[in-house]
Order: sequence, then structure tokens, then C-alpha cells
Amino acid sequence: MEYLPFIFSALGTVCVCISPLLKGRDMKLILLCVFSANALVGASYLATGAVNGAVTCFVCAAQAIINYFFDRKNKKLPVWLIVVYALTFIVVNILVFEHIFDLITMVASLTFIMCIGQKSGAKYRFWTILNMGLWLIYDVLSGSYSVLVSHILQFLFPIVGKVLFDRKKEDK
Repeated sequence: MEYLPFIFSALGTVCVCISPLLKGRDMKLILLCVFSANALVGASYLATGAVNGAVTCFVCAAQAIINYFFDRKNKKLPVWLIVVYALTFIVVNILVFEHIFDLITMVASLTFIMCIGQKSGAKYRFWTILNMGLWLIYDVLSGSYSVLVSHILQFLFPIVGKVLFDRKKEDK
């Protein structure tokens, strides 16, 4: 059972490492990858006892799938929904707050809203680099090393995607 968090993180890593390598303006597949990754990483956090990280990832998964349905119908996200996303993250983070470094999950959560709200892969990659940088800090401070391994890769893959696709401004 001690390997379960690593298995969940590995599967989540595969899902999310694919997402920044998807080029173009179609966010549907990216959002499905983000949903799957957050559900799996949330399970990994839960298995290591990092409740704040787990709850935050499960909320991220729910938001990604909601955005998927909006994107699938080519509908713009309503402002009220974005406000609900932000308030949900703030409330959830306050409810499960244990350590001062849990504030990092709140900021990371708010940058996640920006990640999944983009209409292009290039903008998604930019916000993902910022988001993953915050999660790396949280992982070290919370001792969630099984997820740290995953987040290092999740930090590097958007950089690779930016080098491959965005330096020529093809995707913007």
C-alpha cells in the first residue's frame, strides 16, 4: 500500500505530461488530460495524508471537466462561474488549512483557474509553468515526495511544449 501514492502520481503524470504537448487551439483534449491527472494526483495526496493538496486537486478535476463541457459546446465560460471557482478554492483551502505553507495551494489553485480557462495551448502552457512552480514548493514543504516527482515532470513538459511550439508564435 505504501506504493499506491507513487502509482497514482505516475498515472497522473502520464496524463498531464501529454497536455502541454498538444498543439493548437482545441482545449477539449487538454482539459480531459487535466481532469484525469488531477483526480489521480488528488488520490496520491490523499494516500500520503496531504489533505489540502488532495481536496484542491479534486476541486481542480471538477473544474476541468466543467470547462471541458463548455469548450465542447464552444461556449464561453460565464464570469459568475469563474467567481464560483475562485470562491470554492478559497473556501476549501480555508476549511482544510493546517500549515502556513497551505497558502501556497490557495495561490496555485487560483492560477489553475487561469490554466484551464485558456483558449490556446500556448497560453495554457504559460499558466501551467507558473502553477507547477507553486506546487513544487508546496510538495517540498508538505513532504509529499511522491507527488513532487510527478510535479517536476509536469513543470518540465510545458517548457518543452513552449520550446517546440510557442517560440515561433504558431499557437497564439
